[in-house]
Amino acid sequence: MVVETRLAGVLSEFAHTLTTEFAIQAILDRLVEAIVDILEIDAAGVTLISPTYVPRYVAASDESALRFERVQTDLLEGPCLAAHLTDGPISIPDLAEDDRFPRFAQIARSEGLVAVFTFPLRNRGRGLGALDLYRKTAGLLTEPEMAAAQTLADVASAYLFNAQSRVDLAAASATEREALERLRVIDRVKTEFLTTVIHELRTPLSIINGFTDLLHDGAAGELSDDQVAMVDAIRRNSERITTLADDLLTLAHHEHGPDRHDHLAVDLKEVVLAVESTLQALIDSRGVRVTFEVPPVPVVFHGDADGLERMVRNLVANAVMFTEDDGWVRCSLCVERGHALLEVADNGIGIPEAEQGDLFTRFFRSSLVRQHETPGSGLGLNIVETVVHNHDGTVSVESAQDRGTTVVVDLPLAHHGWQADKSPP
Repeated sequence: MVVETRLAGVLSEFAHTLTTEFAIQAILDRLVEAIVDILEIDAAGVTLISPTYVPRYVAASDESALRFERVQTDLLEGPCLAAHLTDGPISIPDLAEDDRFPRFAQIARSEGLVAVFTFPLRNRGRGLGALDLYRKTAGLLTEPEMAAAQTLADVASAYLFNAQSRVDLAAASATEREALERLRVIDRVKTEFLTTVIHELRTPLSIINGFTDLLHDGAAGELSDDQVAMVDAIRRNSERITTLADDLLTLAHHEHGPDRHDHLAVDLKEVVLAVESTLQALIDSRGVRVTFEVPPVPVVFHGDADGLERMVRNLVANAVMFTEDDGWVRCSLCVERGHALLEVADNGIGIPEAEQGDLFTRFFRSSLVRQHETPGSGLGLNIVETVVHNHDGTVSVESAQDRGTTVVVDLPLAHHGWQADKSPP
């Protein structure tokens, strides 16, 4: 009864201590201290043998126990190593009468050790190590003493498993952080490389476009009709490459998230009107009615002017390109309850419902666009979504095949310096 009472007290204190201290060595140190307090033994030691624990952990109640633990490890022989491989305790009430570990017994007896009782530390079927109880007198432990020792060994095993799990989790977290940092570095290098390549492409493209214009204007002599057609083809494809380069640069600029340092006061009304002017040539080349509706007063928004204009331009250009002759496109801007709402609607070819989940994926082009052989990079809507996201907004699409498309961009003005009664400073 005395053993059980001591065990209950130690377990309570043991649990309280280890809920705040999960260091593996601290668990082992407390284990050997507790077992000596509970049982009539002279010393106790514990060694973690599992490959999980590298370097190997050892704890002992005194120098003699530490010596006996190390002797077993050095000899690769002893009850500690044997119990580690079993599911039950090993009792040696008298080393002089036991021949299982002769070399260990010889050294231990020469130093005054007579009896050893060893209990495996196991958790979920995995051996962790063993707890050794050392005594200078012969004789068996009582059943309550054996039960108490095994109970404490089992409790310690559970705490050790939890402690190691925390160590593993911390190591995994550190590894994950290192991997993420390496990915960030790789991503940064990729972006820098992409930006450099695109800038290098823009220079020869500008030269090609310049000389194409000179040829078209007759600077090198009058061109035949066939030559004019060839020059026009060169110009169209050069412009397509330039547009693709601009799209990739825009994505490289925005893909790492918003840079608030680039945000300035922008009048969204003027952004829409600037897009109307920029796309006028495209609009004039198509038989599509395009209207722009803006509020009578400025809608000042703190953001990236270039990105916002690119977002509106992509939406309107898409609507114009994917609407057949005699169709209509409407771009409208309004303010409702502290939100700027930009709506671009058309009665064009629409988007099949099954494909709408991929609309904002890079390089996605719907089956209808491919059927109509409409040129484009498939980056337009991805840029729209990226710019909107970087301004804390949302974008939604309603569409049906052959029934047109409506895109609504919702930009919250409350956190972006909204002013609806004066021009931007």
